[in-house]
Amino acid sequence: MYDLIIIGAGPAGLSAAIYAVRKKLKTLVLSHDVGGQIVKALSVDNYLGIPGVLGVELMEKFHEHVKKLNIEIKEGIQVEKIEKNENNEFKITIANVEFETKAIVVATGKKYRQLDVPGSREFEGRGITYCATCDAPLFKNKNVAVIGGGDAGQDTAHQLSKYANKVYIINLASKLTGENHQVQERLWKDEKIEIINTCYPIEVKGDKFVRNVVYSCAGQNDNKIIDVDGVFVEMGSIPVSGLVKEMVKLNQAGEIIIDPKTNMTSTPGIFAAGDVTDVPRKQMIVAAGEGAKAALGAYEYLKNK
Repeated sequence: MYDLIIIGAGPAGLSAAIYAVRKKLKTLVLSHDVGGQIVKALSVDNYLGIPGVLGVELMEKFHEHVKKLNIEIKEGIQVEKIEKNENNEFKITIANVEFETKAIVVATGKKYRQLDVPGSREFEGRGITYCATCDAPLFKNKNVAVIGGGDAGQDTAHQLSKYANKVYIINLASKLTGENHQVQERLWKDEKIEIINTCYPIEVKGDKFVRNVVYSCAGQNDNKIIDVDGVFVEMGSIPVSGLVKEMVKLNQAGEIIIDPKTNMTSTPGIFAAGDVTDVPRKQMIVAAGEGAKAALGAYEYLKNK
């Protein structure tokens, strides 16, 4: 029996783990991988005290910190089911293996929203990609399209401009959105980048690999085609809350609703932290702080219980 099981090993989950073991809670971290979305970030400039670091390097620092505290982590697994018993304790099932715990912190973050147009499944891995950090160098001197004009899409376009011959940003909004105005200024000044606002993709075409993107624009009757060798999808993300959707209250966006002071959900004993919750400002430093709050909230809950 564990005092606390944390599901997810991004900034929120690892921060929760550190605070939990500091409170002498018997803790287990369960996760498909360690790092979450941050490992795909080319450069992180807004984490206090560690400017200009690769996302994967920053997460390695987090991971090393956790390992030094001998926190038990099981990676490469997928939680299948969570059940609550008559004693208000929980059973977590993974591939017919069961773990029992007195409390849970859900820190499963978000996942990328996938492109859903004709050709999007056919050409995934053959020109359509969801990771600029992973795949940008493969498109050196080629033409590429970025689907999405938010912070993630802008960061992707900025990365690609270092390799690609031409970068098109297909943006549904009337202007670039997001909070990183410095990146936006760089994009507008970059001659390699063409921003196509109030438009959206309707089809991806090709042979063995991507060759074209067909898009439509608001207020225009005719579709347009651009020749590209790659399509980088950055249409935002959705919370990974399905695991507990029958156990806790969610908002309309599918985010877990939490108490802002304790991070407890509508179900006593289940806490949540990070991008999977309804906390505004989805930033890594916010997620780390929320993870600490969730662990401390769980500690108080267990102490009172």
